[in-house]
Amino acid sequence: MLKLYQSNRLEQLVDLLAAVTSEPLESPLTPETIVVQHPGMGRWLSLQLANRLGICANIHFPLPAGFIWDIFRNQLDNVPEHNRFEPVVLGWRVLGLLEGLENDPLFKPVQSYLQGGDDLKRLGLACRIAEAFDQYLIYRPDWIVAWEQGKSATTGDAWQAELWRQLVLRDAGPHWVRLQQRLHQMLDAGEAASRLPKRVCLFGVPTLSPGYLETIHCLSEQMDVHLFLLNPCVEYWTEIVGEAQKAKMEDEIDGGELFLEVGNPLLASLGRQGRDFFASIIEFDPVALDAFEPPEDDSLLGWLQSEIYHLRDGCGVQKLQLPEDDVSLQFHSCHSPMRELEVLKDQLLDLLQRTPELEPADMLVMIPDIDSYAPYIEAVFSGASAGSTIPYHVADCGINLESPVIAAFFNLLQVGRSRFDANSMLALLEIQSIQRRFGLVADNLGQITRWVEESGVRWGHDDVDRVALGLPATAQNSWQAGLDRLLLGFALPGSGEQMFHGILPYDDVEGVGTAVLGSLHAFTDAVFALKTRLAGNRSVAAWGRELVAMLDEFFASVEHDEGQLQLLRDGIESLCEQACCASFNGAVSVDVLRKQLETQLNGGQGVGRFLSGGVTFCALMPMRSLPHEVICLIGMNDGQFPRQRRAPGFDLIAQQFRFGDRSRRLDDRYLFLETLISARHCLYISYVGQDIRDNSQIPPSVLVDELLDYLDRSYQADIRDILLVRHPLQPYSSRYFLSSDTKLFSYSQEMFEAYQAALHPVQQNSNFIEYPISEPELKWCQVELDQLLRFFTNPTRYLLQKRLSIYLTEQEELLNIREPFELDYFVANDLSQRLVEAKLAGRDMDDMLQLMRAEGGLPHGRLGERIFNQAKGIAVSFAGELQAYDEEPLIKALEIDLRLGEMHLTGWLHGIRATGLFDYSVHKIWDSQLLEFWIRHLVLNVTAPPGVEPASCWLDKDQLYKFKPVEQATEHLSGLLELYWQGLHKPLHFFPKSSLEYMEYRAKDKDAEFCLNKAAIKWRGEYTPRPEWGDPYYALTFPEGNVLDAEFQELSERVFSPLYLHCHRFSI
Repeated sequence: MLKLYQSNRLEQLVDLLAAVTSEPLESPLTPETIVVQHPGMGRWLSLQLANRLGICANIHFPLPAGFIWDIFRNQLDNVPEHNRFEPVVLGWRVLGLLEGLENDPLFKPVQSYLQGGDDLKRLGLACRIAEAFDQYLIYRPDWIVAWEQGKSATTGDAWQAELWRQLVLRDAGPHWVRLQQRLHQMLDAGEAASRLPKRVCLFGVPTLSPGYLETIHCLSEQMDVHLFLLNPCVEYWTEIVGEAQKAKMEDEIDGGELFLEVGNPLLASLGRQGRDFFASIIEFDPVALDAFEPPEDDSLLGWLQSEIYHLRDGCGVQKLQLPEDDVSLQFHSCHSPMRELEVLKDQLLDLLQRTPELEPADMLVMIPDIDSYAPYIEAVFSGASAGSTIPYHVADCGINLESPVIAAFFNLLQVGRSRFDANSMLALLEIQSIQRRFGLVADNLGQITRWVEESGVRWGHDDVDRVALGLPATAQNSWQAGLDRLLLGFALPGSGEQMFHGILPYDDVEGVGTAVLGSLHAFTDAVFALKTRLAGNRSVAAWGRELVAMLDEFFASVEHDEGQLQLLRDGIESLCEQACCASFNGAVSVDVLRKQLETQLNGGQGVGRFLSGGVTFCALMPMRSLPHEVICLIGMNDGQFPRQRRAPGFDLIAQQFRFGDRSRRLDDRYLFLETLISARHCLYISYVGQDIRDNSQIPPSVLVDELLDYLDRSYQADIRDILLVRHPLQPYSSRYFLSSDTKLFSYSQEMFEAYQAALHPVQQNSNFIEYPISEPELKWCQVELDQLLRFFTNPTRYLLQKRLSIYLTEQEELLNIREPFELDYFVANDLSQRLVEAKLAGRDMDDMLQLMRAEGGLPHGRLGERIFNQAKGIAVSFAGELQAYDEEPLIKALEIDLRLGEMHLTGWLHGIRATGLFDYSVHKIWDSQLLEFWIRHLVLNVTAPPGVEPASCWLDKDQLYKFKPVEQATEHLSGLLELYWQGLHKPLHFFPKSSLEYMEYRAKDKDAEFCLNKAAIKWRGEYTPRPEWGDPYYALTFPEGNVLDAEFQELSERVFSPLYLHCHRFSI
């Protein structure tokens, strides 16, 4: 007997289901069978039944296809355990046939599509054909019968009919159509009645194909079949039509001859799929049991549900007044997915505060494109952002997004087309199970990253790898070159200047670092070897063994990763079983296995996490709209919902629509309707409705527009403007904290503080360090000369680093993965400076070229040689000029040991000759270099031994700087040490570049205001890409305010005025 249970509430249907299942079956060991549309529904049902019955055990929740196949196997002979015509198996079978159709003219459309394609293209076509054939079996059984009889079933089916015949010819095993025919014959003859179960229940299935329905009906003649269906309307509504459909029919037929009823416009527009499904069921004359419950219409949402329930058109009666403070139906327009999630969190917190009996588990958030929103969910709800936290979980995400381990495995599978760039290789080492497999820990990654960067590794395995990509055979900047440097540096430690067989040892591997280097070498060797192992074509079984071995080689067992690794092993095993079931023995590339494995893992995504506590975020799919107090639909953007399925050109069903056919668009419309009637307390809808660039309005999903239009026509006020909340671009907008609009608010303390900061900007005198810090210990009175020089390069940085241990300059997160094609200004200057030093030391320039290449700092090939030659030309010319100024031999470095008051200055002074101190730079002298040289000149004047003139010279590419003897050198040096001591207490308003610019014009007798303007230009960097104020230590210490003040002027003159009095510049 076929029994139909209808209700507008799933809770009522569960009560009825509990009553049916509480009647015991003949044997306590016989499982109860409840057919569901999705495993998530099975999980929800098991919880609901356990709530009502105290226990939920020995219940099987198959999907419709699995249930029918089980019936076939239990009632018919010679039915295999696995259906060789299900899409995952049929895809392999079609793939095996495609290779033999290359010369058959009947398959010219297929040949044209595959021409020039690879295995992946062939696989994609095979899977699409398999999906089409699966739909033909379910929705067009008459075509299958005709094809197997050698007939044409419809226009344009020639090559598909022949392909189907070849599939059947190669495997005469049973498929759905044949088995259905056999089952119906057996049921009609009454032969299977004793072997059928006592009853079966189908719960919440929103639609079934005509073939499935016919089989269910035949079964119901021999056993009890209980259909529990969600019906949004208590009235008879199977003959209503939507307004658009009505207009179209009236255009085609004289409207006077039609008796068309719209009923409720929303139900007619959104419920077409359900309407057709109920009409099909009614044809079987089931025994109906209704358990409808009228919705309470004391809220806007309740009124909307009531209108649908009673099949009323609220647009046709007197317009209603919207209740005050009604939050049961909400619409929110935002600028981005991130803002949608930020707004959602505030709104959920508000609902929890408004309604104390609400729990996070009572809230369901559904998203059409869950994968694209998953990172924003994590960012907003994980607790990383300030504000109250809400427990949550995310289901249905693509498996790669959920597991770094699985993402790493798939990255390894694509090693064949990898460039082995430094960042992607190091990203693999961030996976804990890979670290453990190769004997590493997370703390080793910083050292490894530094090695990789400093040894010049950018991308590529070696020179052979480069040749395979059509590039010159050079190993420069490859992993091989970098690892050779690292390994040789351990074996032959040196100064970093001596090459060995063309390799420059990297001189910074010692101690425990040797074990880390060994692990790094083992890891890279394994990755490079994997590229060879994954090349070529093999059988699926052979690939399965290789992939399992790969898992064992790269991933160690780590507790929190073991589940994901087992998921991969199970997926690989399942793929091999599918290929075996399909008798597929062809050789394919690893890309085919990768694609199939990815599809399979994503097909079983996140089921176990659905309804596992807290707010549930999940994909918007059929029968996911389970009853919840609060249901939220976010990402309801134009063009993204309802989703459009682009059918392939050969899909014959899409070309010839029949009653009962499924449509993704109609599925989504009915899903939206189910959601409307499943929310109990609040329905929340949001979308990206404002352009983030120009704030222009963007329309929502057409379904959201239809709902708003319906409400607009039913209520007195312009309800769209009342219900639709357009949110500001920024979460710290003043509108959230000052607006009289009660719908704009924020629970985020962080955003409130940001708003206050914008409202009350930092005062000009509000600096990072407001008051002098504690007195330095006496040990700070002993100053190395190098420390003093470093202090005056940037006094603020020195204070923060040395006294406060604040280091702002961090290594960039990503390494440079491109080999150098040019040298920037500073690198080019360093190259020329090194070549000058090499030339003066008598080193061979050709050896220097090889050294620079071995370091990995030069562009490859002739370009690098040309850049080197340019630098060499500059260096040779400058070295020649140096000889005219540097004829005196160097004197041994002078040891410094000066006591000036409380300060004790120590260190060594280099570059001394009989004529005094001499130094040079192949580039224009930098401001900091000039100041450092002046301090060294003062030290020379205080400590010059007999036979050494207290004079100094600096030569750069354009000028010669001559410093004459300083009579008051001790006083000037003491004054600088005094500033050093002051700079250990507080930040000084002394900035070398801007201070030197100020004094440059003061020395020319310009007035102070003019000089300050020039200094301000230097400070802001209006003519330079690296302004001084952009230094992170200055930015932190002086966030606002006028730092070029009286203190700046006094310190600039105090430091640089003596320099200008004793320095003369000569152009050369």
